[in-house]
Amino acid sequence: MGKRNDAFEVKDIRIYNRIFPYLMPKRTDSLVYYPMSIDMTRSVNFIRLRNKQAGEKKYHLFDLIMAALVRTFALKPALNRFIMGSKFWQRNNLSFNFVIKTGYNEEADERNAVVTFEPDMVFEEIAAIMRQTINSIRRSEEAEEEGILKMLLRLPPWMLRLVIGTLRRLDRIGRYPKSLRAIDGLHVSAFVANLGSINIPNAPYHHLYDWGTTSLFITFGKLHRTKDIKKDGTDQITDRIDFGITLDERIAEGFYFMRAMNLMRYFLENPHMLENPPDLDGVIGKVSQ
Repeated sequence: MGKRNDAFEVKDIRIYNRIFPYLMPKRTDSLVYYPMSIDMTRSVNFIRLRNKQAGEKKYHLFDLIMAALVRTFALKPALNRFIMGSKFWQRNNLSFNFVIKTGYNEEADERNAVVTFEPDMVFEEIAAIMRQTINSIRRSEEAEEEGILKMLLRLPPWMLRLVIGTLRRLDRIGRYPKSLRAIDGLHVSAFVANLGSINIPNAPYHHLYDWGTTSLFITFGKLHRTKDIKKDGTDQITDRIDFGITLDERIAEGFYFMRAMNLMRYFLENPHMLENPPDLDGVIGKVSQ
């Protein structure tokens, strides 16, 4: 297995990391959980100002969070790796999956939204893609993946197991069908769950899946206010969002990952930085080649 249709092999891996896929063969063997509480006060003001300028509620905090993630993955491309066949692979594109509820009740359908971005995109471009994707999915009567799942579930159990096993083997050798990957929410750079949209205050950790190639799962809860104490001892009211991040620790060193998460925090605490393209010159391990 020397080539894949979705990634290229990374060979300059440090010796201690190269042994990890043999010590921890499965993604579920190597989960690391990391909590973050991020000051969103400037982000809230940024979105409020942009909506005031637009004359409508055109932008959302979710757009800004996705923009911060795109920028972080662009500058820290090792986050966009996965392990398959005990080898390290760098994904060819930058893609995320999030779930959209078609209504605000328990009976409403949930649909996956697989979205691809370019690493040099700015906030305005990312917000436009998010808006178009969400509107398109909510207008559709049935998600494309639902039709495929219904067809598969009509098969007798033994045949369904055979089909799933065949797809798993194709994925292992890098020949998983591109048409299926385009709608498969577990073949993306990261799965993002906006739990704040359904009024969940906290961010529970979500496990990773051994199906697919997704190495990160990011959840975040509802925007809330906290009372913080400044250095001079006075109180300060802060808008915050809590994040829960689950990572396959095999893809990057702990120090690299911590730097990456601090970078995401920086962009959300300084959202104006996302209005300009990033400087990708000199970034090691581009998301494509």
